[in-house]
Amino acid sequence: MTDDTSRTIPITGLVFVLVMLVAGLALALLLKAYPGLGETVPGLMWLLVAALVFDVAVNALATRGVAQALTMPWRVGGFCAGAVVQHFTSTYAL
Repeated sequence: MTDDTSRTIPITGLVFVLVMLVAGLALALLLKAYPGLGETVPGLMWLLVAALVFDVAVNALATRGVAQALTMPWRVGGFCAGAVVQHFTSTYAL
């Protein structure tokens, strides 16, 4: 018998990247409207808080066996994607 070598893309990883992209865009718009929020806590820290909330929720679901746990490459990739969207949106688009 041969082992199944096909790699499947975890749905939680894709959802995390999508959430980070939307959060990056929303935070850029929010920080442009209320610049005081970015003075007390930098914008990327707000994005990190959004990532932490999502990660804690997914880990709680993963312990119940409902969802697949996030791996570190998906966490890093999603956060970097959200950070790039936040930076470019706040710098160049608005």
